[in-house]
Amino acid sequence: MESKSTHEEIESTLKSLDGISRADMPSFFYTRLQAQLDKRAASPNRFWMIITKPAVSLVTLSLLVVLNVTAISYYIRSSKKTLSQTSTDIEAFAQEYDLAGSSAYHSKNTNE
Repeated sequence: MESKSTHEEIESTLKSLDGISRADMPSFFYTRLQAQLDKRAASPNRFWMIITKPAVSLVTLSLLVVLNVTAISYYIRSSKKTLSQTSTDIEAFAQEYDLAGSSAYHSKNTNE
């Protein structure tokens, strides 16, 4: 009995497919679709549209200038500290080994 019911359902499903026809597209559908695709391809990327705005460019440029000035000033301060620390280390070394007196004595004798 179930077999007959299943067979009837299959037949009714197949009969419902008898009225199917090919779908029709509206007039100039392909032309309008192609125009939209071309429009999207021709428009610039959204990222570049945001980046090229003057306000964003000025803020970015200002930020880069501030970062560069900060980095340069840090480098100059760091090199001055290193130079003064190096000269202090050399003086300490010279005092420890009494090199300052020897060099003064040596330069005094060579001048005479």
